[in-house]
Amino acid sequence: MSANPAAPARRPVVVKIGGAAGVDLENVCADVVELVHQGERVVVVNGGSEAGERLLGSLGMARPEATTANGNVVRLTYAPTLRALTMAWVGEVNKAVVLALLAKGVTALGLCGADGRVLTARRRPPLKLQGSDGRMRIDREHLAGEVSVVNAALLGTLLDGGYVPVVCPPAVTEDGVLVNVDADHVASSIAAALGARALVILSNVPGLLADPKDPATLVRASDDVEGCMPLAGGRMRYKLEAVRRALEGGVPTAYVSASRVARPVFSALEEAGGTKFTLRDKGGADAGA
Repeated sequence: MSANPAAPARRPVVVKIGGAAGVDLENVCADVVELVHQGERVVVVNGGSEAGERLLGSLGMARPEATTANGNVVRLTYAPTLRALTMAWVGEVNKAVVLALLAKGVTALGLCGADGRVLTARRRPPLKLQGSDGRMRIDREHLAGEVSVVNAALLGTLLDGGYVPVVCPPAVTEDGVLVNVDADHVASSIAAALGARALVILSNVPGLLADPKDPATLVRASDDVEGCMPLAGGRMRYKLEAVRRALEGGVPTAYVSASRVARPVFSALEEAGGTKFTLRDKGGADAGA
């Protein structure tokens, strides 16, 4: 009698832990552990903005700002800055997440984008910047990129082996150069590449607010991420862009929610808090037209 074929692996949950000050790491990791004990496959992505800025300050360094030719203000990342940021993202925050999960009995494995080429990126082209004298200059030294390939096979192998991968920037280019990539973009890219059932982006805000100063204006759900963009300011725009990429990449549901609440991951997944995003059913809309 032939053996029954193995059951298909469950679609994973990708949890992105924000890097801003005030994120409750222990709370988030407790939820990750509970998900694992329930049989879920979980990938964690960590940011590290607060730790990075703190380390840069202690080293007397800063990330300079510049104005592009079209008037946008950007923060530049050069090789010395990226070395320090990598120390914070990988050496401090990523290992803090790994240790928190290990302490709770889950076997976690920390990776930055270069490890096993888990994140390959396209380096952004040279920037045309406006100098203080009003003259334009070309900056070819800044190290920023966009995730182009996720090593889904490696992450799948780790998940199959019972590990919780904990992934963070930087990523690596095809020619072996480390580049700064946005952690929200990392999370959405991984979620799409793995066919995740949900992406949960946690931060120090309750979710998308119609009025950023009033938590009572929380948008509970939307199937129109693009239409929500005018409500988003600052880092929230990056989160909504990450949500859009994930949904368009086949992830059915994405959440933007707070980490500083009881059971933050479950609060999002159970729709008790935060903002739930889905894609509008275009087929249904066309059929009803």
